[in-house]
Amino acid sequence: MPRFFVPSTQIHDARVFLSGREFHHLRHVLRLGVGDTVTLCDEQGREHPGTILHLSPTRAEIRLAASLHPTLQKFALTLAQGVLRGPKMDLLIEKATEIGVQHLVPFFSAFTVAHLPEERCAERLARWQRLAQSAAKQSGSAVPLISAPRSFSEVLTTPPQECGRLLFYEKEQTLSLKTFAYTHPTFLSLCIVVGPEGGFAPAEVVQARDAGFTTVGLGTRTLRAETAGIVAVALCRFLWGEGEIPPLPSPG
Repeated sequence: MPRFFVPSTQIHDARVFLSGREFHHLRHVLRLGVGDTVTLCDEQGREHPGTILHLSPTRAEIRLAASLHPTLQKFALTLAQGVLRGPKMDLLIEKATEIGVQHLVPFFSAFTVAHLPEERCAERLARWQRLAQSAAKQSGSAVPLISAPRSFSEVLTTPPQECGRLLFYEKEQTLSLKTFAYTHPTFLSLCIVVGPEGGFAPAEVVQARDAGFTTVGLGTRTLRAETAGIVAVALCRFLWGEGEIPPLPSPG
């Protein structure tokens, strides 16, 4: 069934008026008509099956059936990602949303390559939100909260006290994510930090450790920044959000 995104604030009395980009997709791309059934999804991950009642040149009126509430998440994942250049950040936003991140926190650090003037931050944030909505619509995930870009120092104060903290560091050779997971089999919430194209400055790693973050590695391969962010989200969802971590095998 075709899926469209609609803010929950636009749902009134089991009726929705779909306009803008979503209406264009419904009417001019999919060429749906009166009587066709659709599914609307909102920023909370709820799905609203409905039927098109009326079409005008600029909007569609849709009558909704009973809404389907999302399954409660037992594991909340926050990704703090160093801002990447153009298409790389777009790709990361889309894939992290599909995999199931609840909060995205872009940040600038010492080795950030991407330059984003302050006057363009609002425009870029709006673009990221549209990409997340589209990815959530396609995957059935809830739309993550995307914060405005902030400094690395501010990121370190983002997690609440009870939240786990990990920083993925390309030069960490002692502690892997796999080993860390065996000694920390349960998290209700986790904040992971992944650097930009230039990685982290040594002083930033020290600062993160002082703030309670554990530095872990992703293995021996050197990953691109956008790949590292996607892989980190996928592994953390798998390790803590999709089931129990198996016990370590017995020696011999």
